[in-house]
Amino acid sequence: MTSDKTKKERLDQSRLKRAKATADIDTRDENITPPPGAVMADHAQLSHNNTYDRLPRFYIDKVVVCRQCGKEEVWPAERQKWWYEIAKGNINTQAVLCRSCRGKEKARKDAARRVLPAGLKKNK
Repeated sequence: MTSDKTKKERLDQSRLKRAKATADIDTRDENITPPPGAVMADHAQLSHNNTYDRLPRFYIDKVVVCRQCGKEEVWPAERQKWWYEIAKGNINTQAVLCRSCRGKEKARKDAARRVLPAGLKKNK
């Protein structure tokens, strides 16, 4: 019997392997059939992007190498769709931190936001 942690690690490794296998697919090419697991893009939701380049037809899982720790992680197609279409992120951006480093960075910024008003008040 395997533990939940081991199962999660195996699933993460297989998802990473699949993402590497589909890394060379151009999601903007109109002649390519979306691979299994692709999430179709909604061009009406991407209208906020001011670009002359073609918009993606679909999203596929992408491999991201974290800038801080160097860990390889998958940026799932569902999260890409959320980032580009719901959060209205720029279509030319992509994830650069893994989830754990992103959480640490968020905690660091939150702590700085709490400390700054107290420091400003003390200096007056």
